[in-house]
Amino acid sequence: MERVQHITRSAIRRASNIEVTPQTKRNLRELFVNFSLILVCLLLIYIILLLL
Repeated sequence: MERVQHITRSAIRRASNIEVTPQTKRNLRELFVNFSLILVCLLLIYIILLLL
């Protein structure tokens, strides 16, 4: 159990050391926006098909 906690702690420490560039943040935000738009479009198509 103690070993698992140690591994988890070191993994968190490593993850917090990773630098996230503004370019990466922008890419992730654009990806999220695109994903959301696709979901909305699919939902609209589904609703339209239900109404037909």
